[in-house]
Amino acid sequence: MLKRMWGFVHQSYLVIALAVGIVVGAILAIVFRVNYFNSPVWLAVVIMILTAVYLRPRLIFIGIVFVVGMVLVFFRVSSQLIGENYIRQFWGQTIKVTGIVEADPNSDESATKLKISNLKFGKEEKQTQGIIYISLKHNEKVRRADEVVFEGKLSEGFGIYAGYMYRPYLKRIKRAEPKDTVLLIRDTFSERIKRLIPEPEVNLGLSYLLGMKAGLPEDLSENLRIVGLTHIVVASGAHLSILVGIAWKIFGKLSRFAGLFFSIGFVLFFMCMVGWTPSILRAGVMAILSLITWYCGRKMEPWRLILITMAFTLMLNPMFLINLGWLLSFASYAGIMILGPRLIEFFYGVKKPGFIASTILVTISATLMTLPISLYFYGTLSLISVLANLLILPTLSAAMGCVFMAGVVAGIPGVEQLVGYVATKILDFHIIVIEFFGGMKEFMVEISPYQIWVFTLYVIILAPFLLKWIYRKRKITSVL
Repeated sequence: MLKRMWGFVHQSYLVIALAVGIVVGAILAIVFRVNYFNSPVWLAVVIMILTAVYLRPRLIFIGIVFVVGMVLVFFRVSSQLIGENYIRQFWGQTIKVTGIVEADPNSDESATKLKISNLKFGKEEKQTQGIIYISLKHNEKVRRADEVVFEGKLSEGFGIYAGYMYRPYLKRIKRAEPKDTVLLIRDTFSERIKRLIPEPEVNLGLSYLLGMKAGLPEDLSENLRIVGLTHIVVASGAHLSILVGIAWKIFGKLSRFAGLFFSIGFVLFFMCMVGWTPSILRAGVMAILSLITWYCGRKMEPWRLILITMAFTLMLNPMFLINLGWLLSFASYAGIMILGPRLIEFFYGVKKPGFIASTILVTISATLMTLPISLYFYGTLSLISVLANLLILPTLSAAMGCVFMAGVVAGIPGVEQLVGYVATKILDFHIIVIEFFGGMKEFMVEISPYQIWVFTLYVIILAPFLLKWIYRKRKITSVL
């Protein structure tokens, strides 16, 4: 028994070493553009080493596993960078591009913006990795998972995009076969909701519930960004925690396994509806890992959960490392689950704060952890974003619940009017708060974006808690 437990401890440390190696390797590979690990021989070597380590886990293998993690992600990044280098040769040319629409297009009155992957250029049948950002005239026909063919001038990419096309000619749209059943369910359900809730309230409600941001008015989207509320219209952890709670209340009464099975099923179904965005991937993987460890009678510490999820999502797509949604999602979670409890302990000690105080401190924690990232990408900071969060977040679950019920009761006389009215009033309150705080420009701090020094703010944010942790460790050591 003790031997098995000791082996499990070794394996857990080795998993963390592998995850750290993947994260560190992804950073190095993207910064220095490491693209010479593309041979499948590297993958074969990695698999053999990991198999040997798994069969005979030892702590002395930590360094080896760390290096293996780096090589593994180098292999993954190499194919991505080779694809990007292939795309670069077409910059400045007018060319035909075939690809798959990766996520829900973002449309307004003048334009439709979308991302396409699984790319083919010109007459070649060679498929290459990479993502291209497309901005074309407003077109409601383009949907997620469609195969599309564009012809236009390919410009230099930005961020995670290997190229950019402005107003290309759309030559063909081909619907995915077989049809995406989950997407059809989502669209049908959203149409039922639109019958009961007017615009722009319904657009905000659908972005809350299903991550459908395409219909959000441009001025409302801008105000959400200004007051630091962009995270509430990104389907992520809050949405999944509500779904898991519902599934557990219904099926957890049958058995623990039934609760686990249907909770994971709800999470996967929701992820399919929203699409495999970086933020929903982060939230979904974390939710599933938490459910499995709970079912096995264990509890995974937040920092371990963050590391393992980071490694897993980076193996799926290493370019998530420079994706704003991915970075904000992890930073916000770290603020809530790691910095939040430390901040509460700092002010209250062993006492438990009230709901308002707890909400304030957790909101401040999430804001602090996302601050350097927001400053780097946007160059703006709202000094009143915490107030806006405090007014919106306590009623976010109620808004999502009412929007969901609107889709359920649509068609039932009397009930649909009541639910639609309540949902509209809550969402109207949210819009008033967003527009009120978004209009207070005097509380905005602006700097030039893309300044790397802003990440040194993490030293200031985390230093007091790190020093306190070191002091406690030294105190315990001295007592022993």
